[in-house]
Amino acid sequence: MKNYQKNLFDLLLSESEGKKNLVDVMIDKLALSNDTAYRRINGKSHITFNEGITMASHFGISLDSIHDSNINNIVVNRVHDIYNIEDLEKYFEFSIENLKKMKEIPNVEFIYAAKDIPLFYFMKSEQLQKFKIYTWLKLMDANFFSQRIDFEEFKVPEKIKQKGRQLSEIYHNVSSTEIWSNVTIYAMLEQLIYFHQLEMISTINVQKICDEILHMLKLIENEALNEKKNGQEAYFKLYQNDLLIMNNSVFIKFLDQKMLFLPYSILSYYYTLDERVCNNYEKSLELILKNSELLSANNKARNIFFNKMYNKIEQLKKSIQLSM
Repeated sequence: MKNYQKNLFDLLLSESEGKKNLVDVMIDKLALSNDTAYRRINGKSHITFNEGITMASHFGISLDSIHDSNINNIVVNRVHDIYNIEDLEKYFEFSIENLKKMKEIPNVEFIYAAKDIPLFYFMKSEQLQKFKIYTWLKLMDANFFSQRIDFEEFKVPEKIKQKGRQLSEIYHNVSSTEIWSNVTIYAMLEQLIYFHQLEMISTINVQKICDEILHMLKLIENEALNEKKNGQEAYFKLYQNDLLIMNNSVFIKFLDQKMLFLPYSILSYYYTLDERVCNNYEKSLELILKNSELLSANNKARNIFFNKMYNKIEQLKKSIQLSM
């Protein structure tokens, strides 16, 4: 039988820089006596599952790190679920901290397979940010869903606005590759149509949001042309792939480590550092990119791609206007 307890404590001792420091943390976090903590470390008594999770979480150790089985099982972690605006704030904080770490890592690769337009872009624009948060809460918060709160009545807390803008700013300083398709914009537009048909958002505000989407896309088009974010050092590569609909997964590769984030609900993700899974996904990404068009390298393809999105937005604006 694998000695997972020993594997865990080997990692904990490395992260805590010594047995004495680790014991102090165990006394504080697990409410153990000094003697009991040493017995856990030396393998003379078993650590409980909850104790192991608590210590791994404190030192930022993934449970994948102690799981070396060759069978067809993997260990995944979960970004906390989002049920209300407080959870959304925590999600923003989690994303901000992780992007900050990536920004400091040389030669990091960040690849976003976009089923929907990445949320980082929505946070820059006032009405667009408000609408996306409104939509997320309608889909994730049972209490908010049950209330008839129109878009115009809805207020985004200032701290949420600030964190959303901060998330966008940090993302625009991290080099990334994104894979879009012709349907990547659909969800955004369908959400506008849906709430307008329910008379929960005014025609004027739909028009304003459409204008903000147009402005957002023009900035993305310019960055795709130049392969730079905001004209800064961070590179940006935008690919078009219409053979396969993406799933909003995120693949990160840095130093000798790989990490994969897979969505299981609107903003909730599982993530894993499992070497086999990450390597297999990387191979799939390589094939997807080979069958994709790098839009900075093909003026015709880029113009056609963005013009289709601009036309869809203009068509929506006209149809909404006619419905008045």
